[in-house]
Amino acid sequence: MTGFNKRWVVNGGKAAVVLAVLAGLSACGASSEPTAAEPTQAAAPSESAAQSQSPAESTGESTGESSAPDSAAGAPDCTAGDIEATLTEQPQRREGDTRMALLHLKNVSGHVCHVDGSPVIALVNAADETVDVPTKDVPQPGDALPIDLNPDGGAFAGIKWTICGKDSSDCPTGNTIKVGLEKGGPLVPATLEGFPDPERSGITVKSLQVGTIQPSNQGVVAW
Repeated sequence: MTGFNKRWVVNGGKAAVVLAVLAGLSACGASSEPTAAEPTQAAAPSESAAQSQSPAESTGESTGESSAPDSAAGAPDCTAGDIEATLTEQPQRREGDTRMALLHLKNVSGHVCHVDGSPVIALVNAADETVDVPTKDVPQPGDALPIDLNPDGGAFAGIKWTICGKDSSDCPTGNTIKVGLEKGGPLVPATLEGFPDPERSGITVKSLQVGTIQPSNQGVVAW
């Protein structure tokens, strides 16, 4: 919209110059001497030149980075305490020993905050200890999208893991899952839907893949 207004002003100035030239010719007849308006006309930029200029060039403004932050950069990062996490196991995505769940992150802070990247997922045992699980962040269903979460707004991610026999000595086993937003940062317990009863400590995770945070649940568990 700014570029259009700038160009419209340039064209208006050109029209005024043409009127001034016509008025001078009317008053002086067919004199071959240049009118006072002719130098001004020559100095005015042509329409094609004005169109080729960027808004910054036409106004003389700096073409460097804007001082106004975009929406993603303007909000503070969400912390684990700002979110409510719900993990819903997806029965239709079961395949052999593979399981999948949809993570819903809800902003419960009362202010806008920013999320990006992949969430942190931790298997926790009955002693509230984090169980070591081989984990890999994957760009699924695509690259992470920077998101500003309004109060009560939500974002989504998918996780995929393989189960194992809990009686096996090399099978990581826990009774709940916690979620965070930065590696090494605080975690909050997730509400689990469709998972084994926590009292049975039956959640087994031999290996884990964590997808990227997305603004919609569309396709988030389709990988």
